[in-house]
Amino acid sequence: MIIQGQVGQPSQNGQAIGTTPSIRLGNLSEQIVSELHGEMHETNYRGNLYTTFINGLTLAASHASPITAGTGTPILGLHNPRGNSFLFSIYRIGFTSTSGTPGGPLLLNFIPNPSNITATPAGNYYNSKTLQAMGTSARLFNNTAITASTVGTPMRSIGGPSTSAIGSGVFTNIDNTQGSIQVMPDTMLALACTAAGTTHIVSAWIEYEEVPI
Repeated sequence: MIIQGQVGQPSQNGQAIGTTPSIRLGNLSEQIVSELHGEMHETNYRGNLYTTFINGLTLAASHASPITAGTGTPILGLHNPRGNSFLFSIYRIGFTSTSGTPGGPLLLNFIPNPSNITATPAGNYYNSKTLQAMGTSARLFNNTAITASTVGTPMRSIGGPSTSAIGSGVFTNIDNTQGSIQVMPDTMLALACTAAGTTHIVSAWIEYEEVPI
C-alpha cells in the first residue's frame, strides 16, 4: 500500500475538525512530527486540562497520612464520582513550603469508596484554557474533613523537606507524574503530610486531564 503526503505546511490556517488533510512530509519525504507547541497544548486546547489548588495552608494533625476515616482532612482531595464517564489522568503535582518546620515529606493517599462521603465538596480549581472555575466533573475536598470516609492508604511520597526549618526563601517541589496515576470513577486521590510539623505553611496544586473512558 502506498501512502502519500504533501511536502511542506498544507495551509497557513488551522484545519477544521473532521477534515482529512494530507500527511505532512519534509523535503526528503520524511514524515514531519510537529513540535511547535508545548507538550500539553493539545489537551489544553480541547479544554480538558484542570488544576485544583490551595494557598497558604497551615498544616495540622488532621492533614497527616494516612488520612483518618471520617475526620481526616486532605490538603487536596480529588474525587472522581461514581458513574463518571471520565478518568482523571494526573499530569503534575506541586507544592511550596513558605515557612515553618515540616513534619516530613508530603504523601499521596488513595481513599476507597469516596462516594460514601457525606461532607459537602469544597475547593478551588480552574480550567487551564479559560482560566475560569468551570467544567470539571471532579468533586473537590481541599482542606475539608471527609466525613463518613474510609481510611486513606499511603501510596507514594512526592518529596519535600524533612524536618528542617524552612529558611529564607521558599522550597518548591514538582512531581511530573505524566499520567502514571489515574483516578478512576469512585476513587479519590488525596494529598497529605507525614506530620503537621511546627507552623508549616504550604501552597499546593494538582494538575489533571479529564479523559473519556
